[in-house]
Amino acid sequence: MMTKVPESTEIFIVGSFVVACTVKVARLPRPGESLDATGFVVEPGGKGFNLAVTAHRLGARVDGVFAIGRDPFADLALAAFKRAGLSTDMVGRHDTSTGAGVGFIDARGENCLAVHLGANARLSAADIRRVADSVSGAVLVMATFESPDAPILAAFTLAREAGRPTLLNPSPHRRMDPEILARTAILVVNEVEAAALGSDLGLESDLGEEVLETEPSAGLAGPAEAYRPIAQRLMAGGPEMVVVTLGAAGAVAFRRGHAPLHQAAIPVETVDTIGAGDAFAAGLAAGLVRDRPFAECLLRAAACGAIATRTFGAFDAFPTDQELEAFLATEAGLARPSAVPEAAGARL
Repeated sequence: MMTKVPESTEIFIVGSFVVACTVKVARLPRPGESLDATGFVVEPGGKGFNLAVTAHRLGARVDGVFAIGRDPFADLALAAFKRAGLSTDMVGRHDTSTGAGVGFIDARGENCLAVHLGANARLSAADIRRVADSVSGAVLVMATFESPDAPILAAFTLAREAGRPTLLNPSPHRRMDPEILARTAILVVNEVEAAALGSDLGLESDLGEEVLETEPSAGLAGPAEAYRPIAQRLMAGGPEMVVVTLGAAGAVAFRRGHAPLHQAAIPVETVDTIGAGDAFAAGLAAGLVRDRPFAECLLRAAACGAIATRTFGAFDAFPTDQELEAFLATEAGLARPSAVPEAAGARL
């Protein structure tokens, strides 16, 4: 049960901001190839900013720390915070460039992208100490690997000392500091990130291509068994829960003392998957801080991720609480989470 602090921050985010340029193409380019684009958008983004926007739209009281530069993109960043209804007091300016990224979206909605973190790399533990009361008073503290280790560790340490849970999305992947892992309560990764973590842990032999290609209709036994060793090893290092998103196969949540819980993917017409993982994580967090049952939180997270894929571009695709409720009422009635049978996975 999470302890709430009335009228205080519900979700604190160790943030990142990126000016996101997205190009729509028929297929992803090969090395040295130029393609005709059928769409182009420039919008505010970054994993931390996406988390903040989505959580705010879902009704959570959000605070955080973000870093931008002193360049023309900085003005776009400040305007984006105001447009999203987020306080610009969260934002610090540094003598460098604002983060920026470029993504390609193919006809199936699949993506590849590259991000230059710029000012995001300047975020420090000192930035966290300046807002220590907000961090310690938050119901949940979140971070991604678009932020450096030092501010994540500082924020997670404050949160855990105050008895607050922490949620980490270690994306883009880098080798994880064991001290950060020890202070992480909830770890959310996609299948690529899970495989990378498995490799870091020396478990790459447990993840074969046949697992990643498992058909959703085949059930979750294959992925649950394959990702279990990673989940177990990670939870031994600190987390109480590891959630792996599996694309068309949905998501599987490993929790101490429980059988793995499978959330089926919610079918929608996919246009653009950039930001879907952020929407999933924010949807999960927004449900948790409101003390919803975990299975309902997982469903709402999957719905947020699905909604975010239906539109080209991410910022305008993230749902409000009203849009999420309407979607759940009309689209997701048959997509409730279910436990993986004991034969496929004993309790962790």
